[in-house]
Amino acid sequence: MSNSSAVLMENSATSRHDEAMSLLREQDSLYARLEGLATRQRLLVHRAETHPLLQVLAERQRLSAELMQITSRLEPVRSRWSSFREGFRLDQREEADQLLSKTGERLRRVLEGDEQDARLLMIRRKAVAQELHASHTSGEALRAYQSPVEPSARLDGWDEERA
Repeated sequence: MSNSSAVLMENSATSRHDEAMSLLREQDSLYARLEGLATRQRLLVHRAETHPLLQVLAERQRLSAELMQITSRLEPVRSRWSSFREGFRLDQREEADQLLSKTGERLRRVLEGDEQDARLLMIRRKAVAQELHASHTSGEALRAYQSPVEPSARLDGWDEERA
């Protein structure tokens, strides 16, 4: 193999590794933003602020779409991560390991927060359902008391006997 061919192959591998590092950094940045939105979501869920919550959820959906694109671009690297990782320079390997670790931690925190939010929303949904049921039941009782009652013959006769 000629010297120029070896340099070309090395540059090609270096460029793939540089691209993978760029994607890992971008992925970490998106997960950081997702974690920030999840924190904001939690606050809005606790405050029961529906409109801003819907805006946060829409932004999370956009971020998720971006993450899916990066994930698909990283798929060839992920499928052979061990051998690909060995091709990194030492500093890249350490940074890649740190990025993947941080990303995993961020994702874990987002998922745990989402589970807590879902439980709180379920509790609220049940409470509202119970309140609606109680309101419906008391509404029926009120309507029953407000309905005009036909005087009974016995009462009419009782009134006449007293006179």
